[in-house]
This record gives sequence, structure tokens and C-alpha cells, in this order.
Amino acid sequence: MKQINVSVVGLSGIEKDKGQIGVGKSCLINRFVRDRTDDYFIDHISVLSQSDFSGRVVNNDHFLYWGDVKKTSEEGVEYLFQVIEQTEFVDDATFQPFKVGKMEPYYKRCAATRIQSAEKLMYICKNQLGIEREYEQVVLPDGRLTIDGFICVFDVSVVPNRSIERQVEYVHSIIANLLKSKKPIVLVTTKNDDANEMYIREAEKICQRKEYKNSILLVETSSHEAINVDLAFILLAQLVEKCKNRSKILTYAEAARLRKELLDNRTEYVTMLIKSQITDYRTIWSSSNKKLMAFKEWQDFLELFGQEAGQRIFRRHVKKLREEHSIRKLERYLDVFANILQEIIPDLKQSVVDTDTEWNAVLRWLRNNMDFDQYFYENDTLPWTDLSDDDEIENRIPFDVLQTEEAETVFKNHINLLQREQKRLEWKKQFKKLLEETGYVTPGKQLSEVRVLFMGRECFEALSEHDCQQIYDNHQREIIETAKHNFQELLLEHADLFYHFKSIEPTGTITQNDIKEITDVLQEDLRYKLLDRLEQDRKLMLFQHLGFVHCPIREHCPAFPNCIDALIERIILSNNQITPPHTRFHLKDGQIQLNLVIIGLENASSEFISKIHNICNDNGEYVINGCTYILNIETINRENEYTSLYQLHSKGITLI
Repeated sequence: MKQINVSVVGLSGIEKDKGQIGVGKSCLINRFVRDRTDDYFIDHISVLSQSDFSGRVVNNDHFLYWGDVKKTSEEGVEYLFQVIEQTEFVDDATFQPFKVGKMEPYYKRCAATRIQSAEKLMYICKNQLGIEREYEQVVLPDGRLTIDGFICVFDVSVVPNRSIERQVEYVHSIIANLLKSKKPIVLVTTKNDDANEMYIREAEKICQRKEYKNSILLVETSSHEAINVDLAFILLAQLVEKCKNRSKILTYAEAARLRKELLDNRTEYVTMLIKSQITDYRTIWSSSNKKLMAFKEWQDFLELFGQEAGQRIFRRHVKKLREEHSIRKLERYLDVFANILQEIIPDLKQSVVDTDTEWNAVLRWLRNNMDFDQYFYENDTLPWTDLSDDDEIENRIPFDVLQTEEAETVFKNHINLLQREQKRLEWKKQFKKLLEETGYVTPGKQLSEVRVLFMGRECFEALSEHDCQQIYDNHQREIIETAKHNFQELLLEHADLFYHFKSIEPTGTITQNDIKEITDVLQEDLRYKLLDRLEQDRKLMLFQHLGFVHCPIREHCPAFPNCIDALIERIILSNNQITPPHTRFHLKDGQIQLNLVIIGLENASSEFISKIHNICNDNGEYVINGCTYILNIETINRENEYTSLYQLHSKGITLI
């Protein structure tokens, strides 16, 4: 490993000479030898007390020993740098430079190549002075150092009480003396993060002077932003070693861009790392930092940004976790609140169901509600955001949740939904009424065929396509059912058309001419025409009716299961289940009276009654299963007489 001893020089002295602040020599070296952000200090010593000046760090010298540091070039060459800073310390009593022996002007003294100071300690920071034992103590090796090269600092920022001309003149004086040493020189511009373009051009002019013969290289740096700092020292080391392949000198803008990309990448990596490792908003910094130190990404981040930046990004992440947790918690409460509103305010009949009602009035109404304790509870000690999530038994909502704007929004949304639903129901009723009153909506017509006729009607325009179609389909089912019923009535009214088909043998056939004969008679009737769009259904009904006339089976009856045959059967079965025969109409000696009504034409009824008498005994009694029935028979001529169901109650009925 090659050792390079570097002396950093630049404008120094009292405020009259250097302005209100220095040119940045100390910050440049600090960033180079201790580049961790937590080890970087922006405030360094220049005005000292006599005791601090005499201490082992300053050691009655006008230079500081910054210790050593190892660096590796892009080419992989390792260097060990030892760095001193040539400065001028000012007495805080007189505000004049401390007198040390025979004092030469700074621009001459700073060009010294042989440095000597026995027992001198390495400088770390200004707080070190006076309490040196509390800091790491590194002594200048052998008390001496031979300088291999110089870094001359030129401040490109505007500083009060320092003119650019003064700095240029002073730097020229320094460089003139440095050149006498025959050692390599690199001119480093500092504070480029706050640069003045004119000052940058002046620095470029210095390097371009003929007398320097292009021997002085220029590097643009920023110590605060850690840009190009290492490059300046490694470039000087390569000049000392007379390397043919030197590191490329990047402009400040290019180096700043690369630095920003590096920092952004590191930040992105660490952000993802923290997201994956820290998932509990209750996590504390000390345990989290210990956990994260196992990852190189976190170590690199702290080296670049420091512990404070690490804590900031950690606190931001934990704050975000806490906010996300509160949002999720609030969302859960609001979902429950929305369900509660559906139960306690199911419609618009409540007094508070108005979006214009003040929220405080709504809260008072909720608090006075008889079901308040079922849905809500109050906690006087902690806000809802600080309540523990571990209580799995409590399903109610903390009442202070309703103090949030989100809860008020949920309430207003609920009321708006009720109002919209009420309006929607009104529109549906209006549209249904419109369909009923409109003559051009006939059975079998599609909505698309009549849509244009509803355009501009509020009830149609306001409803969704789904609602309109659903109402229209329901209406179609109703009018189709009515039309089919009316067509069936039409068929029954023209019983004479179908009468002769009853006599056709079971093996006989009904021809197309028979069908045509029937349709020719029916087709002018409105009830027939209303099923024009349902031709298949109309044909099926016609064929079913023909089939029923030809071969009358109860199951094929158009009125089934409400036809009279099925109805009578159900009545009889019902009566049998309710009252057993042996408990009704009891006469003396165990006889039972059976009331029987014969409904039919007079001749047919007489013939049927005669057959009943034939199966009775000589006393006119009917005996079956050991029971004796006394028959009380009545006849009703279905052509001329009318009997109500009330009159037929508790009587057996036979149709002839």
C-alpha cells in the first residue's frame, strides 16, 4: 500500500483577510478522512483560547494533523493518506494570529514540505479541545511528516467581507510558493453546492495561467454533499506516483447527478428493507436499529446519511404504519356504523333523515336512541385511536368515532342512498304505470322496439337499463298471461267449433283444414290478434284445447288444478281429514245420514238416482264396511237452478 502525505492549504487568517467564514479546508479534509455522516462536522476551530492553542491537538502550531485513511482508486490501487491542514489560529483575546517564533506570512509558511511537532495529537472535532482524553488519541508518527503533494482550496461561494479579487490574489501567492517545492498541486474548488458562476470561471483561469504550464488540475467539490472529495485526493496521489492512467475528472454537475442516483438507490433499498422488516407501528428505534444492522443496505445507508437520517426515515415509516393502522381501524368502525344505520334508520320516516340536519343534532339523536348501548360505548379516558386492538369481545363502536368527518360522510351517504332508493321506487312505479297506460306495448314486443317512445320521460331516463328491462319483462309476463287467459276464454266461447271433434274416434286425426276452419273464425277477434307475436304459444294452446275436447282428461283441463273436479276432490279429502264419517250425522241405532246432491240435467239425474236406489236395501239404506247410511238425496238442474257453496256445505256432490 502506497503512503501519500498531503497538505491542504488555502486562504486563512483573521476576518479581514478571509471574510466571515473560511474557505472550507477543514470540511474538505473531514469528509475525506472520516466520511461517515455521523463523523462529519461543519463547524471547526479557527479562534482559540491560549490554553486550547497550547494543548496537544494544536500543540502551539498553525497546522492540524487529521490522521490517516485508506482509500482505493477506480483502478483498484490502494493508498494510505496522511493529511495535515495548514491554517492560521486567532487568539480569542486579541483577535490576532498567535505568535509562534519567527512567523512567516501564511502563503510562504503553508508551502513547507517538512512538518514537525512532537507528541501532536490527531484532530477530530472542536469539542475535543480541553478534553482530549475522552476522544481517540492518535499521535503524529515520529512527530514529523514529509509532504508529497498539495491541495489548494478555492472557495466559489460568495462570502461577506471577502472579495473575489482578494482570494484570487492570495491563491496565486500560495501557488507560486507551492511550485517552488516541485510537488504536485491540485486546485480544489469548494462549496460548489452554493457556487457563483463568476467565481468558478476565476478558478478555471488560475489553472490556465501560462506560468503554471497546465501542471495544476482542477476538481470541483462539495464537502457538505460529499461530491468529488475522494477524487481530489486520489488524483493528487496519482500525480505523486506519476501514473499514466489517472482517474477521470468529473464535472460537478455530472458527479452530483451520480451522487444523487446513489443516494436515491440507497434510500429506495432501505425504504423497501424497512417496509419488509418493520411491520408493527409500536416498534421502537433501539430494537429496530439492532435488527436492521444485520443488513448491509442499512449499514451503507447509515454511512452515507448518518444515524439521524436513519431515525428520520424510521420515524416516518412508523408514523405511516400508525396512520395506516388508524385508517384500517376507522374503516372497520365505519363499516359497522353503516350496518347500524341500516337497522336504526331503515327508511326516511325518522326525524333525522335529512342531509341538511346538523351533525351534532344527529349525534344527540343517536345518543338518546333506545338502542344506543347495543351499538355504541363511551370511553372517557382514551380516544378511539389509542384503544387497544386486543379486545375481541367488544363489537360496539366507540362513540367518539362518530366525531370524525368520515362518520358524518357515512351518515350522509346512507341518507342519500335512502332518498335515491325512494326516488327509484317512485320512478319504477311511474314507469310501470306508463306501460299499463300505453297502448303500443303489446304481448311479445321487445323493449328495443318501443324504447324511442319513452325517450324524454323522466321515469325512463332516470332508471338504469337493468331496472327498465326488469320492469318491462314483468309487465310483458303480466299482459302475456292476461292475453293467454283471454284467448282461452275465446276458445271456450266458441265451443260449437270444437263440438264435433268430440265424436272423432281416438285413432282419428285432425287435419290442417280443420285447423284453418277454426282459425278463420277466430282470427278477427282482438283476443286472437293480441297473440300474433306469440304464434307458437297460440298454436300450442289451440292444439291443447283440441286435445282436451277430443279426449277430456282432468290434467289437460285449461283450468287445472282449479277446475271443479279437482276442487271437489280436495274439499272431500279435507272434510274426511277433519271429521271422520262415524262422528257426523248420527241417527238412532248407529245409523248415519248422508246428504247427497245430484247436479245435472233432469233425465241424467233421474237415471243416476235410480241406479243408487238399486244398490240400497229394501229399507232404502246403503250399507258399506259395516256402516249403515240413510240417504237424503237432492237434485239441482244445472241449466235452471243456482246453488251457493254455502248451501252445499257438508253435503256430498255428484256432477252428471
